[in-house]
Amino acid sequence: MNEVLRQAPEIVPVLTDPANLWVSVGLAVVTFLALVVALFQERIRKYWNRATLNMEINLTPPDCHQISLSNQSGQIVGQTIYIRIKVIHKKGSAGENVEIMPINFWRVDKQNNLSLLKYFLPISLVWSHFQPRTNTIRVPVSLFRHCDFGHFVKTQNGNQAILILDTMVQPNPVADNEIPNVIKPGKYQFELLLSGDNVKALRKKWEIEFDKWSDDENVMLNSNIKLKEVK
Repeated sequence: MNEVLRQAPEIVPVLTDPANLWVSVGLAVVTFLALVVALFQERIRKYWNRATLNMEINLTPPDCHQISLSNQSGQIVGQTIYIRIKVIHKKGSAGENVEIMPINFWRVDKQNNLSLLKYFLPISLVWSHFQPRTNTIRVPVSLFRHCDFGHFVKTQNGNQAILILDTMVQPNPVADNEIPNVIKPGKYQFELLLSGDNVKALRKKWEIEFDKWSDDENVMLNSNIKLKEVK
């Protein structure tokens, strides 16, 4: 109480003089902001310098192409068509621990109605050309990486193609003995989510349609597989 009375001659003029009051408030705000910046400048810098990445799927080599399958003795036993996602660095710092997960898969009927693929499981995809296999990676500034979306193989009768999503783990069969990362011939829409430690999260959707198989890469990529981004 005595301390308040002692400071009263200094406090009262500030509270009763509008000019002095606003100056004091302004100084207090500036001091507070400077303290916040000093304490959290590293977090603020990382937030404003987050990596901005983009995803593309182009049905042309080298993003997508045919690969020969061989057995342990090196003998060619078949062909497969790999579909890859091109992840491009756009701006900001390098993307750290970047990951892509297919989060939704819908079947499209003849009337273009969507129905959720019930046996599908959201599992992170693996990055291309890295051993051991990994689902997280660094995307350097001004460069790009490829992520394996999946690969097409022919069915046992050889007439149709099936799509196997390249998930980080191979899921076990679920109800009705369906395998969650195996997509049968048909028309579908799917949604991918890209994220990372310092990456602006990005969601994109595509529509894909496939049925017949061919050992000819050009036929598969130009005719038998139809893919477009859904805006």
